[in-house]
Amino acid sequence: MKNSFKVLLIFGATVAATMTAPGQEGRFYIRGDLGGNLTRDTSLREFFGEPLAPGSKVKFDPGVRFGVAAGFRVTEWFSAEVETGVMANSIDTITDATRVDAVFSNVPLLVNARLQCPRCKRLTPYIGGGAGGSFPVIDANHIEIGNTFMDGSDSSAVFAYQGFAGLRYKLNDQMGLSLEYHYFHADGAEWQAEFIHGGGSDKMRFGATETHALSIAFDWSF
Repeated sequence: MKNSFKVLLIFGATVAATMTAPGQEGRFYIRGDLGGNLTRDTSLREFFGEPLAPGSKVKFDPGVRFGVAAGFRVTEWFSAEVETGVMANSIDTITDATRVDAVFSNVPLLVNARLQCPRCKRLTPYIGGGAGGSFPVIDANHIEIGNTFMDGSDSSAVFAYQGFAGLRYKLNDQMGLSLEYHYFHADGAEWQAEFIHGGGSDKMRFGATETHALSIAFDWSF
């Protein structure tokens, strides 16, 4: 029994040393990225029953992006990963709104496939895409259209997908730094408000949102 335990211990230590030995990257990795985003205008489909002008739009200020992913290098050229994070934008204007003080955010949960160049050494280009869900969040101090105004926070759940590309610089066998671009799409969402004055329904609805983000990413392999 003791001999078997020693064999298992030696085997486990050998595997761990092999995965993290100098000159060889680990198969598992974690990555974090931080940057900015631009979210395109979307449609305002409903505002608590308030009559809306045709083609009513929601416009966003430039915002921030934060992401975190955990992945596994299946081969030298292919990796699979799970990603989450947040993309947040203040709402700039809404058609016919007399006052807007609100923040819109997407919190994605995606499964990604990533392709990287296996022969590149220091600089490695990569592309990928993913699909899953997102949790759009509205956090409003005050939105007022016509005779209706609301405040409060709520979240929803919708289908989402993304495409991304980047260029990674290898710092050493365990760490890398990347410049990364993301295109992100989330289906339209609806929310209920904590407080409503006026209006004939209990829902606010946006159309689908599209976000372009550029960020700096740091990864660590083990």
